[in-house]
Amino acid sequence: MNPWSTYLLGWMTFLLYSYETSGENIDTCVFPFIFKRSVYFSCTRTSVFPPWCATRAVYEGKWKSCLVEDYPRCIFPFIYRGMVFNSCTTEGSFFGNLWCSVTSNFDEDQQWKYCEINEYGGNSLSKPCIFPSIYRNNVISECIEDDNNKLWCPTTENMDKDGKWSLCADIRITALVPGYPCHFPFSYKNKNYFNCTTKGSKDNLSWCATSYNYDQDHTWVYC
Repeated sequence: MNPWSTYLLGWMTFLLYSYETSGENIDTCVFPFIFKRSVYFSCTRTSVFPPWCATRAVYEGKWKSCLVEDYPRCIFPFIYRGMVFNSCTTEGSFFGNLWCSVTSNFDEDQQWKYCEINEYGGNSLSKPCIFPSIYRNNVISECIEDDNNKLWCPTTENMDKDGKWSLCADIRITALVPGYPCHFPFSYKNKNYFNCTTKGSKDNLSWCATSYNYDQDHTWVYC
């Protein structure tokens, strides 16, 4: 094998290793994740300047660089400086940018992100929501939660026909869930909930946890 081939093989091995062990893979962000004994509900710049996230619940070397689609959704209402906010705010922002908490209590968790002011992602080149629209033979007039807890919307008048959609702008979203003392998101049987649920309720009544980890703390209220 000549030196040039050895050089190329070495670089290919390095790139493959980087692909397998770094953020350059197809894994998705997992929130919350634990890194150096801290819990993160959103992408972070800790230890690295570009925002990143772990792709496992406990960081063990698996991560990816965050794109706008990777960030978690805003949680409304949220508590900031003892006040309740039902939408994105510029309160406390040095540059006057809109932001939101990604948990229901910023004062406790200190987890936040900048708000997206336009629709983004999806398969429609980030076109704006179109309401009303037909989806599964029903007329819808608001954003819909998918299996990954993301809020999306149709971008044509007939989603069933055209299949075009975007992720909803954060400024389009307002308070969708009860406020304090519910904590959103919360984990119940290893699944994250962003709304009240009837899961596990003998009487089929809606409830929520009052801390992130219900399985550990067992604190809850009816919604």
